[in-house]
Amino acid sequence: MLLTQLPEDVLYHVLSLLDYKSLSRLSQVCKSVHRLVNRDAVWRKIAKEFLNTGITRNGTDIYPSIPLKERVKVAQNWYHGVCKKAIHLKWKTKLLPWLQLDGNVLFLSQAADIGAYRLSTDSGKLQPKALEIYSGHKGDVCRFVLTDSHLISGGSDGKIVVHSRRRDMSMELSGHNQEVNCLDSKGGLIVSGSRDQTTRIWTLNSSCPRDTIPMYDRVWSVAISPTLRSFVTGTACCENFSPLRVWDVERSQCVSSLGLEFRRGAGVLDMVFESPSQLFTCGYDTFIRLWDLRLPRKCVMEWEEPDDSALYCIQTDGNHMMASGSSYYGVVRLWDKRQTRSLQARLVCQGVNNHSYVCESGHCCGETQCCSYYYELWWFWLVWALIIILTGCCICQHWRSKQRFQQQRRQNEINLIAYREAHNNSQLPLYLRFLPTYLLPAYEEVVDRPVTPPPPYTPLQSAAAPTHPPEEPPGFGPAVSDPGDAPPPATPEVAQTRLHGAHNPSKDSTPGRYRRFTGDSGIEVCDCQELWDQSSLLETEEETEDEGAGPTEGRCERCGPDARRGHDGGAVIRENTNGHTATETEPRALR
Repeated sequence: MLLTQLPEDVLYHVLSLLDYKSLSRLSQVCKSVHRLVNRDAVWRKIAKEFLNTGITRNGTDIYPSIPLKERVKVAQNWYHGVCKKAIHLKWKTKLLPWLQLDGNVLFLSQAADIGAYRLSTDSGKLQPKALEIYSGHKGDVCRFVLTDSHLISGGSDGKIVVHSRRRDMSMELSGHNQEVNCLDSKGGLIVSGSRDQTTRIWTLNSSCPRDTIPMYDRVWSVAISPTLRSFVTGTACCENFSPLRVWDVERSQCVSSLGLEFRRGAGVLDMVFESPSQLFTCGYDTFIRLWDLRLPRKCVMEWEEPDDSALYCIQTDGNHMMASGSSYYGVVRLWDKRQTRSLQARLVCQGVNNHSYVCESGHCCGETQCCSYYYELWWFWLVWALIIILTGCCICQHWRSKQRFQQQRRQNEINLIAYREAHNNSQLPLYLRFLPTYLLPAYEEVVDRPVTPPPPYTPLQSAAAPTHPPEEPPGFGPAVSDPGDAPPPATPEVAQTRLHGAHNPSKDSTPGRYRRFTGDSGIEVCDCQELWDQSSLLETEEETEDEGAGPTEGRCERCGPDARRGHDGGAVIRENTNGHTATETEPRALR
């Protein structure tokens, strides 16, 4: 049994189980199958799942004149980014236009004029000559909107011009002081927003505004609900917590605010109603948001622009597709509402002789090639990593040096404070102010005090015995004999010591000077090779004082009777056999 001999309901059920690729291959079998597969009833279920096929979610067909198979084919090209660029209109001055398509007529604004260009049904291209031109502004056209009977535009001169599409007639509405950034019109009602921080409600029957609402912020976008009972305004979000507010048309009062977690400056640049309760918005914060007016606290879904650029306009087909326009190289990006990421967006670049080329990634570079962004290169991140590491090391080293310097300075300050507190008696506690002897001297007293060097002396050294007495200097007279000054008789031990010192040539014979402290704080310098026995000397002096005589002069046994005594101011001067002198600062009265 052939496939075409089956009942139609059975055939449609079998074909509905196939995907679009299988249906395309099946249509190439024969002419009868080709006619069967090309019917819209076969492709309707598939068309509902694709983008921009003209089939809404409720099943309504927007473009019944175009076969569904062709619309599915175009939708696949849109999804995969397969396109062909053709320049239909060209101007000498590059301006950012605002455009809108109404059937087969394209309305496009350039500077202060709006031109209507008809789309040819045969070639599918725009006619280069404008069908009609609408003018009336002294400045650039910022925004315009189309209705069934009128074209309404707002310009930078602060005026709104209403053009009739059926008759050659226009009306000017004046009320704003600055440029009109946005406007919308439905059912004979016009709502406009301006940079002068006001929103005005107009009617087509009057040239004066019906109501003026102060917004206290610049108004970037407005949209009238399909029910004509409310409208939504989007501001620059510089003065209010939420840039989106819903207003009642009849009372001109704020009904609610959409969302609360907006950053400062996250202005809303465009918005569009998909249904009376669903609103799409986009703006400076690079997000597309879907709002349900029945739940105004939080958005239902949101999509983020991957290139982090502001979104200036948005449009939806009422089904699954969204299109957004950004300022980043004039990119138009397609979105599928069922996905969080955008579809493939192609960047069309202008080449040599007006020939264009498409960049799948990167940006336009030169005339025939595409260049990658720096953040897509591995060495870019390597360089940044090295810079960050070196910067961190430098900061750490600087911090350590600073901490070390602060610690040294703090220690110096502590030492200085401690020194001042120790020197300043008034700053001491009460129980220490009566102990001045424990205080350190002043720094100035220590510096100004003269340095007193100690008397020179040499270590103990052995000297050779003199062979003959030295000659007396001519300036001295004969010494006065004193029985107390007579040397004691030499003992055998002393004689043996002298002989041992005289006959031992291995010892150093360099004469030495030795000091001895006496009881009267005098210092006696002796050149002898033997040390004084201080304890025996003190016992001798005490015995002499007990007998009533003066203190015995400390005299070395080797000095002998050759030492001379001179009296000059109470000092006794001796001269040893080797020519050295010894002086005693002893008072004359005690001798």
